[in-house]
Amino acid sequence: MRVAVIPAAGSGRRFGGKKQFFRILGRRIVEFPLEVFNKSELIDAIVLVLPAEDLEAGQELQKKFPKIAAVVEGGEERQSSVFKGLLKASEFAPKEVIVHDGVRPVVEISTINDLTVALSDYEADGVILGVKPKETVKEVGAPLEPGDFLIERTLNRDKLILVQTPQIFKFEVLLECHKRAEKEEIIATDDSALLEKFGYTVVSITGDYRNIKITTPEDAKIAETFLKDIYSQGV
Repeated sequence: MRVAVIPAAGSGRRFGGKKQFFRILGRRIVEFPLEVFNKSELIDAIVLVLPAEDLEAGQELQKKFPKIAAVVEGGEERQSSVFKGLLKASEFAPKEVIVHDGVRPVVEISTINDLTVALSDYEADGVILGVKPKETVKEVGAPLEPGDFLIERTLNRDKLILVQTPQIFKFEVLLECHKRAEKEEIIATDDSALLEKFGYTVVSITGDYRNIKITTPEDAKIAETFLKDIYSQGV
């Protein structure tokens, strides 16, 4: 069994509101990934993680997307929200889990297929998506003023990727890593970093530059353009 955990429990402080419920093309942002995972033949169940005060909205989404097997309350940080989703998912005894940010609306079924194949072919513990940075990337040092920094060095772009979701993992491995992280008070910005920390194998495959995470209102406008293009093709 393969379960998708979709964390969408953020408060949207930088966005100015809960961005997962912001509407694009007449639909809430979180509905776009839910639709894709609901349609995928490789996904057996979805665990949706939402803010405590929005669990009722989650029940409405369950009616629209039947593969949502559970809606659970999130935590203060993304990592704790994913952990809560994993604990709920464990009730279904899955062998694999895909974690996808609920505020990344530009995701396609083919991506789920690619991740699933790669996990098997590479015999890895986890597979993530990554794209090469287009701009020069520099490491900064001490701040001078807000937003101004001394430059330390320029990094080699050939050895860097920008990481995206969805990410796929062997379920028991990811659950174990989250349990250890909670016990040892380790915080990571994505789930694959926990596997790296505890010595598991993670592989990166090619992502999609359109697969942006909505953080600001400007991001929502960009995503809307990409979604119009995708849906105009009848996807």
